Amino acid sequence: MKKQSGVTLVEVLVSMVIMALGLVSLAALQNYTLRYQLGSVHRAQLSGLLSDYAERVRSNLGQAPGEVANSPYLVALSWDQQAAAVTAPASTTCAGGNACAPVALATADVAQWRDRVRRELPRGSVHVTGDAVRGLSVTFMWSDKEFVEQAGGDAREAPVCEELADSTGLAAQSCCPDAADAPEGVRCARFSLIP
Repeated sequence: MKKQSGVTLVEVLVSMVIMALGLVSLAALQNYTLRYQLGSVHRAQLSGLLSDYAERVRSNLGQAPGEVANSPYLVALSWDQQAAAVTAPASTTCAGGNACAPVALATADVAQWRDRVRRELPRGSVHVTGDAVRGLSVTFMWSDKEFVEQAGGDAREAPVCEELADSTGLAAQSCCPDAADAPEGVRCARFSLIP
């Protein structure tokens, strides 16, 4: 019997299959990493937007919700109303030494803040309810491609807060207000704050 030397074709094919499986696994890992990074970016943006809103309300407490009947700092528009209306900055300029009435300042603050939300989140919208004494509920809503199931192309619907009245934790933090009437494929993040 002769001693075999070298590599047979079967051994080469087996090693190529093993290498291909490893490369596919690395590609899947890369995909999950990118998804996680995108989620991190959105969480950082939400934190900055919430902080910006809180500072705007704190700087004009006389117009805070609960202090006046119809505070400009409350936003109760539905998803469609916010998508249809382009939030241009308010016509009143309250910067550079120009004195503004508190109502004009509040209106300008909300217009600028909503414009920032729209720019930083994909089709971003907000819903703000409550009052400054008991707490404000700020809900950010944005269109999320990852929230659409790849299998059938059907979009998932975020849970409605009113249906989760007794829930706590992640379910209560990721629900959309019923009044916002958010369509399928919209992700929500709900925060509470006392200015």
